[in-house]
Amino acid sequence: MILYGPPGTGKTRLALQTALVATGQSAALGNPAESQEVSHMLGSDKVQLVTFHPSYGYEDFVEGYKPVDTPNGHGLRLQLTDGLFHNLCTAAADSDDTFLLIIDEINRGDLPRIFGELVTLLETDKRGIPLRLPISKRTFTVPPNVRIIGTMNTADRSVSHLDAAIRRRFAFVEIGPDPDAVSGSVGPLDLASFLTSLNTRIADHLDPDHQIGHAYLLSNSEPLATDEELAAAFYHDIVPLLEDYCVGRVELLREILGDLIDQDTGRPAQIAVADLAAALAAEFTAGPDRDMDA
Repeated sequence: MILYGPPGTGKTRLALQTALVATGQSAALGNPAESQEVSHMLGSDKVQLVTFHPSYGYEDFVEGYKPVDTPNGHGLRLQLTDGLFHNLCTAAADSDDTFLLIIDEINRGDLPRIFGELVTLLETDKRGIPLRLPISKRTFTVPPNVRIIGTMNTADRSVSHLDAAIRRRFAFVEIGPDPDAVSGSVGPLDLASFLTSLNTRIADHLDPDHQIGHAYLLSNSEPLATDEELAAAFYHDIVPLLEDYCVGRVELLREILGDLIDQDTGRPAQIAVADLAAALAAEFTAGPDRDMDA
């Protein structure tokens, strides 16, 4: 399956928690990236975590010839090397346990090139069918106890841009912003209401794929609680993201941030830390008519 949604909605965290449960461990309630259970899990051969990127290829994922030092150390030679997915499937072949591959940012890779002929074997009804690999001529199968969990940010690339053959072989689970995860307030600013109102404007003036995830309003897995935390999140994370979305379109940024835009510069106004919560509350949570007017 592929977990998809805007940035900051906890997709990688959910993938790790799912892997914990699938491998018979209790899912960490806090940040899974900091839990000993996740460290132990990723240190085993049952769960592998990889991030796809434009230069990641078939030779990294399945097999390929890679340069290695010669025995005398005076040169290089090409050696057939098994890729990450090949190694995972080999380990899973002689086991009844569930083996998982977590692919973060799956849409940033060239999926047809990375998966190659293995696209056919991803389907559950074709698991165990032998296939001859074109480079080594070895027989290869994907065991039925291997599962893949991918994550993708829809702000980077829409689900519709994925290769159709790849898309058919995955179940897609949308992970959206969760206002309940930021139930709390900083001074007069209700964080859940702020997140909902901000995302309503983003969806209206951009699209739902570019909304802001609740993780931007969390600190150590807890809702922001101080003026300093709010200012850091707003000016260091949220504002740069919005400026990137609206690059070259000052009026679009103004539609989203309203009176928080400096009229002279067209840039987000620099508001004192102690006054930011009140300014955000006035702009985004002043009542139902405020967003309609914006």
